[in-house]
Amino acid sequence: MAITPTIKTSSSSSNSASSSKPPTAADAINDLDLSSFLKLMITELQQQDPLNPLDNKDMLNQLAQIRSIGASDKLTSTLDSVLLGQNIASATNLIGADISALSDDGQPIQGVVNKVSIDKGVPKLHVQNNPSIGPSSDDGSIEGGTHAYRVVWRDESGKLIGMDFSGDFALKTTGTAGLDQSIELRNLPATSVPKSVYRTDSSGTGVYQLVGIIADGSQGNFVDGKSDAERNGTRLTESFQRAQITQRSYDVSLKNVSAVRPPAVQTPAGG
Repeated sequence: MAITPTIKTSSSSSNSASSSKPPTAADAINDLDLSSFLKLMITELQQQDPLNPLDNKDMLNQLAQIRSIGASDKLTSTLDSVLLGQNIASATNLIGADISALSDDGQPIQGVVNKVSIDKGVPKLHVQNNPSIGPSSDDGSIEGGTHAYRVVWRDESGKLIGMDFSGDFALKTTGTAGLDQSIELRNLPATSVPKSVYRTDSSGTGVYQLVGIIADGSQGNFVDGKSDAERNGTRLTESFQRAQITQRSYDVSLKNVSAVRPPAVQTPAGG
């Protein structure tokens, strides 16, 4: 008797019974690729009863199935190639553009796309930003004045490492609600340990007092809205080594881009 890969299944007598059944043989046939189908057919021909060989009509039916599977595989491959080409073109067009997005490591970022790469068939945008501080529109009670920050953490050997935003890198605020009553630190380096954030009073000088701890070291942004009086009494008295980090790099998927702004137009001298 001929061995046939065509399998028929009977319908279930109840909806509850069918929902609890494992995947059916029909599902397995639908998921069968061309290579597996050919192997199954060759095995069938080798194992058939010579006294009762496969009927020509059955052979034609199976060849039709092979052609159908082959055409489906080619169509899927073609569509995947077209989609990848479109995504690469879209990603390449964003080089030089200023984007707002959610990075692959979950960071809300804004920055200029400097290059594009392909990762497992998916285009990735690359953004590199310098660590910085700037005004935030979040609610807060920071007074007008000059505010200097230091962000510190410990490396694997226990040495204190940090970044300094003072002097020319300190931030001047007006204390205007909805404009700069809070301050955001951006693109801080990713660390495997928490980072502590210290700030001076509104004079921009004097002692650095604790305003917050970034518990998840991978987080690059921190918003400070504390007034001078609300700062923690803990002071930064230990000296630290400056971090040798100039930029933080982000990978961004196209689907996670929320806004696109064209790059700034450079006006020629004398124009």
